[in-house]
Amino acid sequence: MLKNEMNHSPEYSDYLKTLSSEFFLDILENSFIEVTVTDKDGNVLYANPACLEYHGISAEKMWKLNFLTSFQGFWTPPSTATAIEKKRTIISRQRSILTDEEHITITTPLYNSDHELVMLVYNTLKRESFVEFDLDYLNQEKTDATGELKDKKGSREERTKASNNIVGRSYILYQTLHKLKKAAKSDIPILLLGESGVGKSLIAKFIHDCSPRKSSPFISINCASIPDNLIESELFGYVPYAFTGASPKGKKGLVEMANHGTLFLDEIGELQPNIQVKLLDFLENQRFTSVGGLESKTVNTRIITATNKNLTELVAKNTFREDLYWRINGITQTVPSLRERRDDIFPIAQYYLKEYNKKYKQNKVFSNPVIEALIQYDWPGNVRQLKNAVEQMAVMSLGSVIGIDKLPEQVAAFATKESIHKKKIIFDDLVENYKRGIIEDYYEIYDNMSDLADSLGLSQTTAYRLVNKYIKK
Repeated sequence: MLKNEMNHSPEYSDYLKTLSSEFFLDILENSFIEVTVTDKDGNVLYANPACLEYHGISAEKMWKLNFLTSFQGFWTPPSTATAIEKKRTIISRQRSILTDEEHITITTPLYNSDHELVMLVYNTLKRESFVEFDLDYLNQEKTDATGELKDKKGSREERTKASNNIVGRSYILYQTLHKLKKAAKSDIPILLLGESGVGKSLIAKFIHDCSPRKSSPFISINCASIPDNLIESELFGYVPYAFTGASPKGKKGLVEMANHGTLFLDEIGELQPNIQVKLLDFLENQRFTSVGGLESKTVNTRIITATNKNLTELVAKNTFREDLYWRINGITQTVPSLRERRDDIFPIAQYYLKEYNKKYKQNKVFSNPVIEALIQYDWPGNVRQLKNAVEQMAVMSLGSVIGIDKLPEQVAAFATKESIHKKKIIFDDLVENYKRGIIEDYYEIYDNMSDLADSLGLSQTTAYRLVNKYIKK
């Protein structure tokens, strides 16, 4: 039995032994506080639903993680090393390096009777979980005349969404956001690269929210969605009667609307050369002239750009200005695709499923084969494709459990192909095991290699090779 600093009386210890394992499991499974238990090396032995909900990871996935290495560097100061060094419970107030969330972690090392470290128990309470109280002696106005609570606060996820609106827990995503959070403190232009659908617009909003400009406007425009003859007036505005059909009041452009804030130009590779010239002048001087206007206007707008195209190739083809290219990529960051961060696939899918459960007033869950198929698929359309796939499955499935038969066509075809591949691997393993068993049996029976080879109808060369492969390793 593991020992800690508390010692129970024999009578009470005997009573505890009469309680069933289900009794203790019910307590852990329904605890609002996150409970995580690892072995001495950090491998997860147990994580309760509160922990799984926060991390957006299935129990099966969490069970295979190493708690120390998987989330290393996410929270500061780390508590495990101190608890092991002090050989006692350590209470820590920690901060997320990525999102600035705060939480309280109680880390308790458990030792056996020989004083050897066996397990570590982590109890975690996120600050957002207790900033607002359902009942509070300092505020008696929480209930109405009937005694009912006036305002239910919603789930842990809803309360933390404002500070953690990027879904994912992979280390590569953490590295990306950590770098961009540092870059957000400056006004250096940022160029986001990455495949279509990886979430570049969401990352741009994250940068804005981490910057000193976060209380000012964040304006986003997809340059590919605006006709060439309108993009200039959209960006820089126009004066009254600037052209046929123009408003007599004129129009303020997005550059001016984002004054003191951030302007995000998605698909910047689609801009025509004449607009590139005006954008370059604005970036260098923070000034512009509205369409039809004569006077320059000066604003203080931070620019973030994004593209899924290779801008260096466009520069070589003279379709994108080289001077503009060097001006917008003060800091360049490639947003990783989903196949590069498979640990994020299930949390993202789970996030969208919860959203669609709310939208369609249902309570559906993924089956384990579906989860496995989602994680293994490469998602060429990235988050956008995954989001659409989840909605399709949420709508088309009839029961509460989304089965593998409801996977979108492309994902289902991939899952079938992978299943065949796995069966082939299993078959090959069976054949190898069969060969190994035969060689082992005959090797024990025959004293020399010549007799072994003759009994199996093999050449001595082949017999030597098989014995070296299966026996003499």
